[in-house]
Amino acid sequence: MKRAQPSFLNAIESSVDRRRRPRPISRIRLETLLADDRQSCVSLPQGSTMPHADAVLDEVFGDQYEPEGAVMEPKEEETVKVCLRLRPYTKMGGRMSFKIKENTLIARCQGENLSSSEKHYTFSNVFEDNVSQAEVYDCCIRPTIRPTLGEPGATFLTYGTSGSGKTYTLLGNEGQPGIVPRSIEQIYEELYDHISTEPSLKMECMKPIPLSDESVLDELRKLRTIKTRLGQGCEESQALISDIIQSQHQFQPLDMGDKRVFIWISFVEIYNENVYDLLNLDGDYGCKRKPMKVLSNDGNAYIKGLSTLYAGTKEDAYNLLQYGLQSATYGATDVNSNSSRSHSIFTVTVITHSVSTQRISQSVYKFCDLAGSERLKKTGTFGDRLKEAQKINTSLLVLGRCLETVHKNQKTKKIHDLVPVRDSKLTMIIQSALLGKEPMTMIVNVYPTEEFYDENLNVLNFSSIAKQIVISKQPKIMKAPHSTRYSFFLSQAMGSPSSKIDTNQLLVEYENLKQENDRLIAEAEQKNAEIDCLQKKLVIQEFQLRNELTDNFQQHFANMEESFQLRIQSAQELAILPFKHQMASLEKKLKSKEQTIMEMEDEQDDYERKLKAYEEELNKYRLQQSRVRRLSV
Repeated sequence: MKRAQPSFLNAIESSVDRRRRPRPISRIRLETLLADDRQSCVSLPQGSTMPHADAVLDEVFGDQYEPEGAVMEPKEEETVKVCLRLRPYTKMGGRMSFKIKENTLIARCQGENLSSSEKHYTFSNVFEDNVSQAEVYDCCIRPTIRPTLGEPGATFLTYGTSGSGKTYTLLGNEGQPGIVPRSIEQIYEELYDHISTEPSLKMECMKPIPLSDESVLDELRKLRTIKTRLGQGCEESQALISDIIQSQHQFQPLDMGDKRVFIWISFVEIYNENVYDLLNLDGDYGCKRKPMKVLSNDGNAYIKGLSTLYAGTKEDAYNLLQYGLQSATYGATDVNSNSSRSHSIFTVTVITHSVSTQRISQSVYKFCDLAGSERLKKTGTFGDRLKEAQKINTSLLVLGRCLETVHKNQKTKKIHDLVPVRDSKLTMIIQSALLGKEPMTMIVNVYPTEEFYDENLNVLNFSSIAKQIVISKQPKIMKAPHSTRYSFFLSQAMGSPSSKIDTNQLLVEYENLKQENDRLIAEAEQKNAEIDCLQKKLVIQEFQLRNELTDNFQQHFANMEESFQLRIQSAQELAILPFKHQMASLEKKLKSKEQTIMEMEDEQDDYERKLKAYEEELNKYRLQQSRVRRLSV
């Protein structure tokens, strides 16, 4: 049989190697299997039997290999959860007529034909205007917050027109807290026994980094600074909100074994397509803020230089939330007297560290308060408010385009278009949720009035697209970073409820380590002093060596100059010698010529004397002749 030639046009399938041999979908590390086997053996209770080997292999390899020719059973796809909430309408008349049938909203405008204006929209949940904040949270948010399972987190959006109740749903008020305070209560109450009091572990650029003791003190100092700036009046309101939420939900602590939890919080706003840090402690109040850059690492967006502060207690989380809200941008329009003029994103990062397995998982929960879509004719904006409305509508338009493109790409196997997440700062930050990599919950707020019929229709159409996006869950587990900092792991062991080491023994060991650390620090200081002394000696020796080299080079150059002067002098003498002979001969010739000239001058003088004598004789002769002529006459 002739061997098939490789084709460069039709690529080989990913499940077949170069020799056409089937291979597993993902690799299996034998060390991991052995570790899991040992852990399963240790955790068996007394009196229980070991499972059969085939059952263990099926459990381990069931998800790792895909048998050839087998047909995978279709799994139920999880889509984006989109919930509808109607704002109470108190005015008489002008209400947009609607009917709720299970989770479907049937909306039509009064005064038009029923068949032409009736619209059907299906949601995960529909909340009428009499539904409380607690019911909304229990249905939409509470099942999604599961940091103990190692999931990547979730993104929560409140979307709607201006004045539809988005900020109220997200934040609420002192009597009716929103989903953000309730989420804070759920996270801190369920993880109460496992939250570390010190910020020993942090995520920077999507990588876990243990913090030094100086960094830990700096983070705690930032929390004290924020608490000082807020004052003492906020503690009573925070306690009241906490009591209200706990009475409505009764959150209970969860058993997480030896896991330790670190909670970090950041708060940003997107104002006029610029990202600003709301928890920045460096800038003064009222000064011009500096926009920040949004970067991406393996499809995960992060903001360069963002202030991420540690919240060891829920009081710290409330303080950070309140401090950030004081710096957010609000403004008055014809529709809403306290309208959000920016998109704000409150992020809670839950880092879980297992002491026994040294595994680290991260869950990031983003709470996005989107600014309301506006029509300039109804809001009456102008000047700065007009510019803000244009930027808000543009970012929301890009968000709709992203959702539409993702939905179109998920319907077919062939990708038609690239998702334009880079066209807006909002879509760049929440791109993981838009691309279906993490759960996303959208609460659509609608103000059911005939006046906002067109705006509400656009909002409902937008939500219908988001409802069809499929979420692919890919939990991300990271290996703990290698570090020699004993204080980090000692704090984990002391705070772990499953630790069986005596606390007194740990404290004694801690004191011994501190003494050893002090001794090593003293030795290091002594070594540093010796190094400084040696460096000074080295500088002196180097100075002396440079002087010696300088003197030697100066002497060498002086000798070279003297020798060259002698060579130049001898060369000059040799070059002048033939000219000296020529000068001597020329001088002799010159003397002879001068002698000749002198002789000629003497001869000339003689000739001149003779000439004068002849002239005198001639004159005498002429006188005689004249006398003779006179006498003859």
